Amino acid sequence: MKKLRKLTGPVLLAAILLLAVRGLLVGHLQLARPLNVPGLPEGEHVLVGLTDYGLRLPGEAYWGYHRLGYGEPRLLEGVVFTVPVDRKPNQKPLWRYEAGLCSALPGDTVWVDPERRLILPARTSPDARPVVVPRSGQAVNLTPHNARLMAYLLTHYEHVEAQPTDSGRLLVGGREATRVRLRNDYYWIETRPDSFLLVPHRALVGKILCAFSF
Repeated sequence: MKKLRKLTGPVLLAAILLLAVRGLLVGHLQLARPLNVPGLPEGEHVLVGLTDYGLRLPGEAYWGYHRLGYGEPRLLEGVVFTVPVDRKPNQKPLWRYEAGLCSALPGDTVWVDPERRLILPARTSPDARPVVVPRSGQAVNLTPHNARLMAYLLTHYEHVEAQPTDSGRLLVGGREATRVRLRNDYYWIETRPDSFLLVPHRALVGKILCAFSF
């Protein structure tokens, strides 16, 4: 009986430490929709390395966003991130988990063919338009082609009042702007074949280790 008691303490402590380490280093998340990106495993459940891009601390709804450490995704790396869900005014922000493939890094230029809705590796179409992936502190020139995109990023991630106009311009704080500087680094994430999102570093949760379905 005494030997059993002596063993119970260390085993219990080891189990607690194991759970604590697992909770800090690796997490299990259920995505809002199953992964369907070439080059990534399929499934709606993923195991995620929570420290690859810096550990997001829990309790953001109460004391805001905080992260321990800072790391960046590599090209063609699978990542999990949060996406804001539209809510009524005066309601707490709500987020859902999404995942995809990191296809461009901060400062990169991505060519988009709006006619065929294709993402191009270079300007291989006369209709292709460049989209600069914002880098923290770097000025982004505003055009009729990126005004709505910049308005979304400013409103949802930068906490800046921004409104696109019907003429393709952007009002920031009620004044017309010709360029903007964003505080976050952004990443071009493929969430479906030919479907992409610009995701800020603060929204990154971690690196995909594996995916599966029950």
